[in-house]
Amino acid sequence: MAEVATEFIEVETNTEGVNFTCECGRAECAEPIAMTLAEYEAIRAESTHFAVAPQHEQPEIEIVIEQRPSYFVVEKRERDAQEVARETDPRS
Repeated sequence: MAEVATEFIEVETNTEGVNFTCECGRAECAEPIAMTLAEYEAIRAESTHFAVAPQHEQPEIEIVIEQRPSYFVVEKRERDAQEVARETDPRS
């Protein structure tokens, strides 16, 4: 998502809002989440952190570590979920 957003937004506009898609992992979810590119990059700097729409967290595998008005930041806490997150992180 960030790569696509970067193509359409100049580096100087990191303070402008962009609609990202909820990262809850539900196949049917496409709920937009408004945040800046800088906010998204800060969340995803840690491979086990994801932005999800409020009430889309999955307590059996993750914990909410931050609540913002338009999204929650979750951290995968279940070992298998952490491993998958790390292995599939394009930043690593």
